[in-house]
Amino acid sequence: MAITSEDRIEIMELASRYNHAIDHRRAEEWADLFTDDGKFMAYGECRAQGRAQLVAYIHKAAAAGHKSRHWTSNAVIEGDGDAARLKLYVMAIDISEGIRPYIMGEYDDSLVKVGGHWKFKERNVTLCAGKSWTQGGLSK
Repeated sequence: MAITSEDRIEIMELASRYNHAIDHRRAEEWADLFTDDGKFMAYGECRAQGRAQLVAYIHKAAAAGHKSRHWTSNAVIEGDGDAARLKLYVMAIDISEGIRPYIMGEYDDSLVKVGGHWKFKERNVTLCAGKSWTQGGLSK
């Protein structure tokens, strides 16, 4: 069964909820967007896998004190009724003191339906330019 228009809308909503949750450091809400064994990958490394590690990752980001906003665009969605691949461009902007873009990258994600709703099975980000806060790309 092909991806439906309703699936595409729900997948785009998932990506938007991800951005809002990570930017506002809502750890539980962010972890809810992943499967129970979901994985967040960055720079070719697993940064968090499973609910407890996903929640801890956002708590660590909150403790770092950085304020950011993530912008995604150019979505490409492929798949069937139960599994999909989502590709997006991403730019993150530091809003701690003014407005300063600090990364440009690409997401290449694996999604699955759980209980009739789309979730990230694996979210992969690769940077094209800049450095994230975990790489020392932001300074207070």
